[in-house]
Amino acid sequence: MDYPLLTSAAYALLYLRNSRQPAARVLEGTGLSEAALMQREYVEFEPMARLLRNIEAAGAEPAWAAQVGAQLSIATHGPLGFAALSAPTLGAALKVMAEYHPVRITTLTAELRTQGRQVLFSMHDLSGDAHYHRVTSESILRVLEALVETIVGHPVGDYVTIRFPWPAPAYAAELEQVYGAHCEFNAETVALVIPASWTHLPSPLYDESSYRANVAKCRQVISRLTPGSNTAEQVRGMLASHFDQVRTGTASGRAAPGLKELAQELHTTPRTLIRRLKRQATSYRALLEAEQLECADTLLKQAALSVADVAERLGYSDPANFGRAFRKLTGVSPAAWRRGLRA
Repeated sequence: MDYPLLTSAAYALLYLRNSRQPAARVLEGTGLSEAALMQREYVEFEPMARLLRNIEAAGAEPAWAAQVGAQLSIATHGPLGFAALSAPTLGAALKVMAEYHPVRITTLTAELRTQGRQVLFSMHDLSGDAHYHRVTSESILRVLEALVETIVGHPVGDYVTIRFPWPAPAYAAELEQVYGAHCEFNAETVALVIPASWTHLPSPLYDESSYRANVAKCRQVISRLTPGSNTAEQVRGMLASHFDQVRTGTASGRAAPGLKELAQELHTTPRTLIRRLKRQATSYRALLEAEQLECADTLLKQAALSVADVAERLGYSDPANFGRAFRKLTGVSPAAWRRGLRA
């Protein structure tokens, strides 16, 4: 999805205040003031890039950006941070950060991928500005590392590797000291690398209601960034919001919004909505089934819920109908799926 290139104003304020320089000097040429930053949600790319250059021109310490990343609190990340911390596992937390990072920064793309016995959280720059890319990467990688440490309960040390796609800078030793982990340079891409087995580690801060509520908030923020630009994402977001309520029990037995209802919400007709989704190589049914399956998977993991309970929450008055629909999507019964999850 194409977003305007933005960075959270909260991040800009933290960079400013940690620079230990007069605000006028750091904000020179940006067209911003500290008071203006406190009133804004986002900062456009050009003034943000200028702010970062001003900090270094004022004589910032080596590895300063990584040090700032270590000070970005959960509150600074807003619903993105709260969703990641309250996610069920480390893998789910990193998935939140990869999928919903535009809530706080849109100048990059992120993906979570498995490579042998390792999982890589990799990032790719969209700004085209090498200096901006370096500074923001050093900060974000420390944020991600802190998230991993919070969930696993100890410093990551030799288990984690930090990768950069540029030659080692003069302050490479300082970077390793800030991260407390090995840094690799001239790599394929910016990445945080962790053992694949860690993705299954449960988060001690897991809270289903908080997780779903904050994921829903992330979706709402993202939809505001690109109004009307992606019909499939809009439909997916509305369906996901419904199933978030199903997971928390606040929409039990209520059917998912239908095609007609979604079309009305998007101020169009069902026929036009079908046509728009087709142009994006998808359909209402495909999006609905994907969200239903993800929700069913979450509910079947809850031992306190019977298969009949799960069926009822998903809006099936007859558990047998749920079983047939689930088997059509997965090839196995809900009970068999649950046994597989437990195994």
